[in-house]
Amino acid sequence: MEKSGFFNSTGSDRMYDASDFAGYFSKLVSNGIFYTNADNLRVTPGGGLSVNILAGSAWINGYAYENTETRNLTLAAADGVNPRVDRAVIRWDAVARQISAAVLTGTAEASPSAPSLTRSDNIYELALADIAVAAGAV
Repeated sequence: MEKSGFFNSTGSDRMYDASDFAGYFSKLVSNGIFYTNADNLRVTPGGGLSVNILAGSAWINGYAYENTETRNLTLAAADGVNPRVDRAVIRWDAVARQISAAVLTGTAEASPSAPSLTRSDNIYELALADIAVAAGAV
């Protein structure tokens, strides 16, 4: 099958949706964070058990993401005995039709590692930072 586009519609003979544009853009721009400055989507410590994600933009599977101001994300309560490693991500969700920032909570253990990223047909995560959460942190 041949496909072409994008042409102006005359009498509704050209119907395009977001997936058509995403497919086009995914051939031009690969998944990742745009490097417009060193702080683009940088993750910094917030107050207590939280992190800040600074303003910036990214691209996932042909879809654009932009965070226009610092966003604070709360971490889960720390384990009293073992440390853990959480991971700050931006998540493309085809079912929810959005890209948003999130924290993946790791497993508390003597030698923790960051949680795995999900990369499926409906969810695709880009890692922004790994976050060390000490045992008993408040």
